[in-house]
Amino acid sequence: MALQLQTFSSFTPAMYAAFAAKIKNDTGVVIDANEGDVVHGSFTFHYDYDPVEQVLQVQCMRKPLFIPAATIVNGMAEEVAEIIASTKVAS
Repeated sequence: MALQLQTFSSFTPAMYAAFAAKIKNDTGVVIDANEGDVVHGSFTFHYDYDPVEQVLQVQCMRKPLFIPAATIVNGMAEEVAEIIASTKVAS
């Protein structure tokens, strides 16, 4: 069962590049398109980035049973917030 769709607005191309770099560093998965899936272990996430509207949407599509949904949703929100903060500081 898919978890709640998370939408992040005002997500600049620099933030998206930082997001892609973090995914690569954390999982080894290369994000080379604006939409796709990241599969790592027992997790599958779907992402969709619109560079014109500057909106990133992320949804966990598959997770281990023993990890609560809130842990995953909150963790993703925290990760993206860190990316946004670090990219704004670097600008």
